[in-house]
Amino acid sequence: MKVAASLILCLASLALADDFKLINGKEYKNVTVSRIEPDGIVLRTKSGIAKVYFVELPKDVQEHFHNNAANAAGHSASKAAFQNQQAELASLPPIEETKDKITEEIWQFRLKTRRLYNASKFDELEALASQIRSERGRFGNGSWKIVQFYESLGCRSDEPEGMWQLHARIHENWDTAKPRSITAHVAHADFLTQYAWRARGSGFANTVTKEGWRLFSERLAKAKELLDKSADFEPKCPVWWRVRMTVARGQGWSWDDYEKLFQDAKTFEPAFWGYDVAKATYLLPRWHGQPGEWEYALTLEDNRPNGLGLETYARVVYALNGYYKNIFRETHASWPQAREGFELIRQRYPDSLELLSGYCRLACLAEDRVVARKLFDQLGGRMIANIWGDQKDFQNYRNWAYSR
Repeated sequence: MKVAASLILCLASLALADDFKLINGKEYKNVTVSRIEPDGIVLRTKSGIAKVYFVELPKDVQEHFHNNAANAAGHSASKAAFQNQQAELASLPPIEETKDKITEEIWQFRLKTRRLYNASKFDELEALASQIRSERGRFGNGSWKIVQFYESLGCRSDEPEGMWQLHARIHENWDTAKPRSITAHVAHADFLTQYAWRARGSGFANTVTKEGWRLFSERLAKAKELLDKSADFEPKCPVWWRVRMTVARGQGWSWDDYEKLFQDAKTFEPAFWGYDVAKATYLLPRWHGQPGEWEYALTLEDNRPNGLGLETYARVVYALNGYYKNIFRETHASWPQAREGFELIRQRYPDSLELLSGYCRLACLAEDRVVARKLFDQLGGRMIANIWGDQKDFQNYRNWAYSR
């Protein structure tokens, strides 16, 4: 018990240290000890995970962990492991910021679509949407082409109000030119949901102004009106349901009504994983759910006929990860299920560097060193900045993965 007590005191003092230095002078601030291993300790830092070997620690810190030179076997093992790691790290490929060719292909598609939209070439927009919708086309990362079509029409949040009003006029002209077009109505409704959120802001409810609430409600109501009007249009569009789910979240629909909408959507297109992301977002505690609800609801979709299996689970965890510092520590999300889902994704979309990188980063957050190391081997030093942050973060995670 004395050993355990001293170890707890050591961990507490280390976790609160503002200035923790190795014998080589390297400094860690505000670290916490995640795990003690036979040859060292695993630290959590703001930039990720780091493995520190006992031989890197000052003697007094080593002694707190009951590792010292007198313990010849332990000390020798730590020294050998540290030396092996340093040699292995030195042989790793250099880190190089890289672009994903599939992401670049998507951006080119979006640029082409946006040019048609900016020029109000409604006939060509209609023809393009009709083609990709009928083909149920997806890019090499599993992203639906019809989703990318609509997303290419969006207005950036930092655009001035005059630009948003210009977009509103383009959509009104499109509706007038194509009064029975499902594409025009879905695009306009999608724009209005974005315009509604611009008025509301992205903060919690207590940060929204009275005028913000008024415009939010007004614009969502207009979006719903467009969706109601186009409900019987042919052909059907999978994004119609996705936009309606966004309206439902903003308007605070009851769970029964929302679930019916979700089930109708999945009946229409079981493989459209955007519905599952929308439902999980609705069930976030910051919106209409309670802790654990989105995680439980997600498990109910694993065996849906004609669905994607655990790919859907992985897609949702990947999408919602941005709401948390570590989704596996802060929620009931299952790493084994997410891992199995990502293995399916890798089989189906083997050329996506973005998905490989995202899978690797989640493996690091889950502290699955075996999987993370395998994926870093496949990355070979290629780093996508919007996933890893910067080269320092990438290097810290990679160093941890290759520690023993």
